[in-house]
Amino acid sequence: MKSFRKILVLALSFVLTFTLAACSGGGSSSSGDSASEGGIDDSKNVKIGVLVADATGAEALAFRSYYENYIAKQYNVTFMYSDELTDAAAEASAIDNFIANNCKAIISFASSDRPAQIRKCAENKVYYAVATGTLSDEEYAEFKDNEYYVGAIGPDLATEFQAGYDMAKFYLDQGKTKFAIFGGATPYYTDMHIYRTAGMLVAMCEAGGGTYNGASDFGSMIGKIYEMNCQLEPAKIGSVEVVSYIGGYDFDDAWFGKLAEAANNPNVEVLLTVGSGLDTFAAFKQESQQLATVDSYTADAVAAMKSGVLNYLAGKYSASIGPIFMATLSAVQGKPIRTANGEALALSQGYWVATNAEEAEKFYAVDSSTEDPAYTRAMLDTLFGASYDDFAKFVSAYSFEEIQNLKK
Repeated sequence: MKSFRKILVLALSFVLTFTLAACSGGGSSSSGDSASEGGIDDSKNVKIGVLVADATGAEALAFRSYYENYIAKQYNVTFMYSDELTDAAAEASAIDNFIANNCKAIISFASSDRPAQIRKCAENKVYYAVATGTLSDEEYAEFKDNEYYVGAIGPDLATEFQAGYDMAKFYLDQGKTKFAIFGGATPYYTDMHIYRTAGMLVAMCEAGGGTYNGASDFGSMIGKIYEMNCQLEPAKIGSVEVVSYIGGYDFDDAWFGKLAEAANNPNVEVLLTVGSGLDTFAAFKQESQQLATVDSYTADAVAAMKSGVLNYLAGKYSASIGPIFMATLSAVQGKPIRTANGEALALSQGYWVATNAEEAEKFYAVDSSTEDPAYTRAMLDTLFGASYDDFAKFVSAYSFEEIQNLKK
């Protein structure tokens, strides 16, 4: 056994040295055996391609750090990253490159054309999974039975709606009634931003006792936003008022002028943003105003919470992509995780919500750790070859407190 271990260590050292020269990095199990107690085969390196639409943003870098600086050092896997992808043609080219480099699976953070991505992977017998996102109902219906489609884990649209609703309600419950809303990519028909905005407006309808252009609940509000061609406008909602609304990412003088005008309006008490809160309102926010956003736990975000520039953060945590990695590895090693009907994963995850600097610091300390992240190897190993029900139960316990309890 000692001789075998020595040979294995030398072999893995060679694989590691070789793959680091070609890709982002590879690692091996800390156990040293060919298979862990959970049945994971660590004797062979598994190469996984990662499609990214954002290669430089703080959230994207945090996700990459979790894979490269933790997962790749715990498992005998190599992550090969694409360049920043801006369209379907670039995604297809990146997949071809991954296949040429013998990637056994692809995890996608890019969404220009997910159906095309899945088809290309399946045609080449390469496993495919979606990180931090979901397929539409129609897309899932098409691919749920495809053996090479592992599935998707991320905030679904109901979760996005709830994120916006909870954010607005937090301030409505404090008696705030005057709001400015930054709708992000809502004008571009981006679903997650539409649903977050809808959640904010429904919360205001409930608190204000009015309607937003005749809509007041989940179904009617989504319909109203599309009816308005996703071009929203200020409105009085009973006793609550959307004093100002800005959508889009024009990044020109006129756009910045609208943001400044909204923040400088003495009637605005709270600045609600579906994302990019620090990039939009931080420079203009008045000391008396509150700023809330959906983003990620970064050093800059925590610093903004500590300084009082940011007051509410619904953030993704970098280790949230751990379970989809394990589902992918499990499929590659012959133990796919499927429903009782043999269908792919379709699971939702929510956000960690910090309403003060102390919470933000606590969340960030765990989120940025490369030694003891939110999801450790010991936790992920329990998911290898797990039943769908057990896997889904693990993923659904996504709050900070629930995850910490899972570690005990």
